[in-house]
Amino acid sequence: MGYSDSMLTVNVADLKADLSAHLHTVKNGAEIVVCDSDGPLARIVPLETEDEYAAQERRLIARGVLRPPLIKERIPLELWPELPGNVSGEVMAQIWREERGE
Repeated sequence: MGYSDSMLTVNVADLKADLSAHLHTVKNGAEIVVCDSDGPLARIVPLETEDEYAAQERRLIARGVLRPPLIKERIPLELWPELPGNVSGEVMAQIWREERGE
């Protein structure tokens, strides 16, 4: 992965110690790669407008590149795209009945 000029690296301890300053840097357009002793761990990027971000997120979820968050905070379930290979509710109900021995 290449790093751009507006991408900084910071270790976890430094991020925790000066979080406000790092978030201010991100707010001004820079990206931060957070590293631990094993190498890059996460990337903090400026937040795009909600509409652009949500649309991009839904496309990545539909392609199977991104998993939705465990906490349903950003995209309401009704806006999630239909994933390829989904099975119908009827089929799932049958599978559940078989698993439960009904």
